[in-house]
Amino acid sequence: MFARVGVVITVEKGAVLIYRIFDVASEIDLTRVEALVDAAPGRERLKLKLGPRQPIVMRNAPIVLNLGETELGVRGTSVRVETLAKVWDYGAMSINFNIPIVAGTDWKELVEISAFLESDRLIDQMAIQRASELCKILMPAMKDFQLWEVFEDYVIYFFEKLTGLEKLSDFSKQAELPALILGEPITKLSAKSRELITDSSYQYSDDDLAVIDWNAAIVVEPSGRKEVPDILEFAMTQLLEMRFYDDLLDRRLSYLYDAIEETRGHLFKSKFTTLSRDASMRYIEFSEFIERVDNSLKVVGDFFLATIFRAAGVKYRILDWQNSITRKMNMLARVSELLQGEVHADRSLLLEFIVVLLIGVEVFAAALKWAH
Repeated sequence: MFARVGVVITVEKGAVLIYRIFDVASEIDLTRVEALVDAAPGRERLKLKLGPRQPIVMRNAPIVLNLGETELGVRGTSVRVETLAKVWDYGAMSINFNIPIVAGTDWKELVEISAFLESDRLIDQMAIQRASELCKILMPAMKDFQLWEVFEDYVIYFFEKLTGLEKLSDFSKQAELPALILGEPITKLSAKSRELITDSSYQYSDDDLAVIDWNAAIVVEPSGRKEVPDILEFAMTQLLEMRFYDDLLDRRLSYLYDAIEETRGHLFKSKFTTLSRDASMRYIEFSEFIERVDNSLKVVGDFFLATIFRAAGVKYRILDWQNSITRKMNMLARVSELLQGEVHADRSLLLEFIVVLLIGVEVFAAALKWAH
């Protein structure tokens, strides 16, 4: 039930921020990126313009690139949208479409726009094209370039000014926030479904609000500052990198298992030396990656942005992915140990064979001497 019957909430100033996040390399030299795009307009390093709360420390801030405006069709209307890209040193790239919300747009219309954006695959194609074009320019700064076919998508409804709303703490009572976040203009969500979403609401002051879900978020910030969207975007890059390395570990373990199966039954498993070395190198590589991503952003204190970052990690289930990677890394380390044990066993067997052979030669030589 709405608290104020008949009152219509409208957006007087705001934007829909659409994110598509890609894994493009194992590492990106940001200093080289700056040199490659030095002449490009709109290039800058991301700076979190914080007030009294300063819980966030970025080790190596991503580079932000203004890709100009893009023509985008939204429910039959052509809209000019600002397009930005962000490049992180651990190999992630984000394409962001900033769609302005027409002043006076009411909540019902906004939910319908949300449903359209949720189903429109053209945005995916545009983002992939932009990412591919940018990768061609930044290729010299990339290590192990590969545009992974899997990407993360996210939407943030960013409001600077709303009318028809008495206070933000009653926002969920006056507007169907879950319907906007899920893009569900028709389906009537159950009370439990709505509660799961609205429970993830956070406020630093009476004038701001963040409602976070796994696929979208609502952010109210009268100042227009985008620290919360930046933190959510960063968390999404972490999620993507975790998914990428989880998939890569699956493929490496599968390769090792197949190689071991092929070698089974051979007397001397010389290939195990190479497999063991490869497994050890992969373990070191994955460990270094986890440390690099974890250290790219630090939460210094229990403040609002730190809370948002932790909440996003819970919603995106980043810890579950990290635990999966850790478990598979331990499996990789165990496989490496087992292979190394097989190598040592083969060497011991070879040495024993040589010793027996030498003894046999000595016995044969002594027998020949005795016969003569």
